[in-house]
Amino acid sequence: MSSDDETSNTDDESSNDKEMDTLFFSMVQWTQYATIRCAQEWREIRNDREYSSKDWIINILDGHEDRCYDSYRMSTTNFNILCDILKEKGLTARGDVIIEEQVAMFLEILGRGHTMKTVGEEFQHSIETVWRHFRQVLSCVLQLYSTYIRLPDPSKPRHRKLAEGTQHHAFKDALGAIDGTHILAYPDGDDPCPELFRNRKGFNSQNVMAAVDFDGYFVAVVTGWEGSTHVNLILQRAVEDGFIVPPGRYYLVDGGYANTRQFLSPYREKTFGILKSRFKVCVYMRKYKFKIQKDIIKACCILHNFIKRLNHLQNVSDEGLFGRVSENRGPSNEDEEAEDLGAGDSQTGNDLRESIKNILWNNRQF
Repeated sequence: MSSDDETSNTDDESSNDKEMDTLFFSMVQWTQYATIRCAQEWREIRNDREYSSKDWIINILDGHEDRCYDSYRMSTTNFNILCDILKEKGLTARGDVIIEEQVAMFLEILGRGHTMKTVGEEFQHSIETVWRHFRQVLSCVLQLYSTYIRLPDPSKPRHRKLAEGTQHHAFKDALGAIDGTHILAYPDGDDPCPELFRNRKGFNSQNVMAAVDFDGYFVAVVTGWEGSTHVNLILQRAVEDGFIVPPGRYYLVDGGYANTRQFLSPYREKTFGILKSRFKVCVYMRKYKFKIQKDIIKACCILHNFIKRLNHLQNVSDEGLFGRVSENRGPSNEDEEAEDLGAGDSQTGNDLRESIKNILWNNRQF
């Protein structure tokens, strides 16, 4: 083959390479254009309402009060106060999504148990947008934990329900009650022991423990324990982590806990039933990362106290608006067999319970 032929072949190959490069570059450009255009068309189709999500929220807040309770689980006044507080904690408007809209989406997910997709359809946003704002609001709400959930101050006077002369005076040294519940849970895919989440009734749950005072406020919340964990272990770890019971005082607990001087059984609390009736996510938890599931429960307890405190200041009550839900969807912690924590401690608890029983008997009215 002559050198002219070789040169000609080389030129042809170079020309073909350039054509392939040009074709490939054109395909990339058209693919990018098609992707962007499809996204634009999707948004145009999705955002096809005659009114904006901002108008939708204003319509609810300016409408009948029951609409705000139904959608956001609180009064319009409390909703606006919550938005102001979260703004102080760093919640900001992002793009065209105002603070009120972010909070509204968050409360729809917690209160009505809606999925991100359902909320996205209602507010005309993508799932990614709803998820991003949900996490931002959740982070700000969790900053309120120490403000709204605190252990009772033992130096303060006894609760009025335990005052001398009342039928409950025998429990004058009680600080409140401890309750537990199983909430549907989804362990992470990389969890080394997902089987630990399966409780005695056969479904995956997290075993949540909370202490409440005699007004129904949460004073401590412990989340994240697998459904198979015994309540006494959860309580023991909570004490080790700072859940302090002052000398001479105690909490009332249900029959699943061992009877001791600091934790007197059996007594069943009902606060989780109220929480689940207001925040349906506590009944129908969605498949988030497990850390998010734990944080959601804490956020619900924070908002419970927030609403209850404001309602008290406004002299209103709304707990009957949401119906009632069984306080334990699934097994009750009261059904668990109490573990022996030591004969001495248990006997002290039994002696205390016996003395209270005698006081109640002596003060009986026929």
